[in-house]
Amino acid sequence: MIEKKGRSFKKTNPSTFPSLKPGRCSGLILSSVFAPVLKDGVWGRRSINFYLLILILLFSLGVGKGLSQPAPKEEGLSQIKLENVTFRVREIESTPTLLRMLEVYVEILNRSQQFVVPPNSIKAVVVPKEVKFSEGISVNEFVLSPGEVTLNRPLPPRTRQVFIIGFSLPKGKLESITFEVQINPPDGEKKVVTWEGS
Repeated sequence: MIEKKGRSFKKTNPSTFPSLKPGRCSGLILSSVFAPVLKDGVWGRRSINFYLLILILLFSLGVGKGLSQPAPKEEGLSQIKLENVTFRVREIESTPTLLRMLEVYVEILNRSQQFVVPPNSIKAVVVPKEVKFSEGISVNEFVLSPGEVTLNRPLPPRTRQVFIIGFSLPKGKLESITFEVQINPPDGEKKVVTWEGS
């Protein structure tokens, strides 16, 4: 019996417990070492840290997915480049006279490494700007209207495509025709080219 400040405590010998044997430790006593009792608020702090970790992982996955998404359409179309513009005169059999056509070949290139241009996203427009006539041709009898064509199929990355736009030529001889060629007006790339008559 131990006395402390007016109170008495009975000293108990652990070896007298029915479940204990002398020289052996109680599993009940050792349980506090392997599974300590957490103080108030510890579980709350651990839960908050766990949820914060989950949110950070989800945010990281979302950012990675966003960076791996393909480029927007506007950015992809900016990779379309206007390449060469060439001419060819074609004669077509017709009645009563031979029909002569001036074909304008407009070459474009998709410079992107991964963007596939959707159908109907690229338009080429060819506008006659100046016509120089030879003698014997009436200016009033020969009028050229702008021509345009739209690509109606996808254009894969690193791929070229050629548009063909035709203009009817008069019977007599022309000295030259100057064209303004543009893709996706009004902001697309443009060139001014001249066909020399022969």
